[in-house]
Amino acid sequence: MTFLDTALDLASRGFHVFPLKPRDKMPAVAGGFKAATRDPEQIALWWKRNPDGNIGIACEASALCVVDCDHGLTCYEDFIAWRDRNGLPATYAVRSGRRPEFGVQMYYKGPVASSRWELDGCSGDIKSIGGLVVAPPSIHPDSGEAYAVLESLAIAPTPDVVKQLKQVVAERTNGGGIDTDNRNDEMCSFIGKVRKHTADMSEPECLVVCLQRNERYAKGPMPEEEVENIVSGQYRRYPDVGPDPVVTIGSKPEEKKITDWRERYLTFERVRDAKPVEFLIDGFLALDSITALAAPVGQRKSLIALNIAHALCTGEPLFDYFKVAARPSRVVYLCPEMGLSSFSMRLKQIGLDSHIGQNLFCQTMDEDSIKLTDLDEELPGAVVIIDTLTRFVEGDQNSAEDMSRFAKVVFGIKRRGATVLLLHHSLKGASNGLTLDSAMRGSTELAAFVTCCWATRLQDPDEPYQSPSLLVNVKQRDFESKPFEATCDKTCRMRIVGEPGQMVELKSKADADAKTALASILKDQPKMGINKLIAALKDAGHRKGQPWVTKARAAILGTGVTFSSS
Repeated sequence: MTFLDTALDLASRGFHVFPLKPRDKMPAVAGGFKAATRDPEQIALWWKRNPDGNIGIACEASALCVVDCDHGLTCYEDFIAWRDRNGLPATYAVRSGRRPEFGVQMYYKGPVASSRWELDGCSGDIKSIGGLVVAPPSIHPDSGEAYAVLESLAIAPTPDVVKQLKQVVAERTNGGGIDTDNRNDEMCSFIGKVRKHTADMSEPECLVVCLQRNERYAKGPMPEEEVENIVSGQYRRYPDVGPDPVVTIGSKPEEKKITDWRERYLTFERVRDAKPVEFLIDGFLALDSITALAAPVGQRKSLIALNIAHALCTGEPLFDYFKVAARPSRVVYLCPEMGLSSFSMRLKQIGLDSHIGQNLFCQTMDEDSIKLTDLDEELPGAVVIIDTLTRFVEGDQNSAEDMSRFAKVVFGIKRRGATVLLLHHSLKGASNGLTLDSAMRGSTELAAFVTCCWATRLQDPDEPYQSPSLLVNVKQRDFESKPFEATCDKTCRMRIVGEPGQMVELKSKADADAKTALASILKDQPKMGINKLIAALKDAGHRKGQPWVTKARAAILGTGVTFSSS
């Protein structure tokens, strides 16, 4: 497996990953472990740029506690004996690339404070809150040896013996650490993180962890009495720290007391006075809707969304075809999937940079992550683009309960007067057929609550930069639309090909023309290989990938037609 294959597999198993430099432990992306994600599109983009990059796992985001044993072990049997002797549960374990020592990393579920430790002749680090771990098959920077899975077991919960490991205070240096000016605030923030992930941590246990952190990291540690006061103050103010509470966006409406069962149902007046569907973009984006845009990984979702943002901000027709019927008060584009450099480059290419701070407000992975429940005054009259929804779902997108909770948050945004555009990943293989089931990966709850869903894919994935995009409305609840194709130029602006509904005819004609050209080539050189045929077709003005050429070549040569040598 390639590094990309492994990174995608880890993400599918719940690990938040990010790229490191090749044969190194240094992050290869801005933000380091804070940029870690489970999003396959972003992961594919990272490792496409950095195919030999080592793989990092963000421990806190992945809810991991990794006991990294650097010193004291000599072999696998030595490790098993030490583990069993000290009551450490068997769990998923990795042999690090450290040589000549036998380094082992034991993965447990349930984060704790990161620290140094010693136990029964062995020592190392606990990598958890605020830490990262290097995953197999990454290459160790010093030894050149690969990290390898030592025991492929289910990850066990973090045991008490790990929480109680003797913590070793590292020698402080003059560089780095927590500045005197902000050490108090930082300690309060640290306590909140620890208690959130370890809900049953008592005040005395928290004090021990904080005293160790104060001694290890602070430039000029606080007196122990000050640390005690901070810890006791946090436990007095916040006696029960658990998962984030469910937040209702905006003021909660007063509950209406039902006095007649008929009040539960629509009245004649409400039905009579209901307005017809209004559009922001005619025939494409309805006002006051929750619209989804879904595609397989790497097939222009973000680019299409930026074209939508361009139309809404400028008033110019979307794809040079769909008229902007009404411009929103602003466009809010939330994109924690992309770094500032690449996102700003696209904004400049498409001509949106001058709208930043005016009627376009964006956030990328380089800023502190915003929660959807934080949105407030910017909502009335806005279009909110969420790229992608996976980064904002708290829980499992395959869980109906978690997706129902997410739906309530999105409906809260809509109730505050915003139109919502949700970007989402399609199922693997969805490029073979565009349907609502294949487009909306995860729980059916998601497909059920969106008003409309546009599914898109590249017509020729083998030619991602030249291929037109096919867009199909796979959930037409309030309006009807026909499939269409759109091409993309160097400015990232996309333009429709022909008229909606014509794409089948256009594709048929293009395929027929390409097949005629292929037959002409095969007439002179019937034994020409596939790659050379692709190049020859390209020279003739027909861009076709390997699957199409292979199938068309077999069809032509399989007809039994013999070409004259004259």
